[in-house]
Amino acid sequence: MKESKFFKSLLAVFIVVVLGAPQFASADAGSGLKGVSKKVSYADLKLETKEGAHALYWRLKQASKQVCDVRGLKVEGSLKRIRETRQCYRETLTAAVEKINNELVTQIHNI
Repeated sequence: MKESKFFKSLLAVFIVVVLGAPQFASADAGSGLKGVSKKVSYADLKLETKEGAHALYWRLKQASKQVCDVRGLKVEGSLKRIRETRQCYRETLTAAVEKINNELVTQIHNI
């Protein structure tokens, strides 16, 4: 599947310093989101439970939306921009789930 130039330059990076430590979402300069990051803390969650995994997944979704600046059609103004931000969102969320490397969170993501 061909990706647009925008997405070739997009790099969503999630860093897990230590299990339970905050996580950061960011994008590189080519994406137009330079300096955008969002911490996702999950030290308070028990990731071995479904409830904890669902809570973390919800937090990752919200952070991904913020990093990629996902908004509605009235705010975005064009369908192209909506497609780009939603693609960014999906890629960022997938990268975060992969970095977390938790079986329950991955299962939730793959549903």
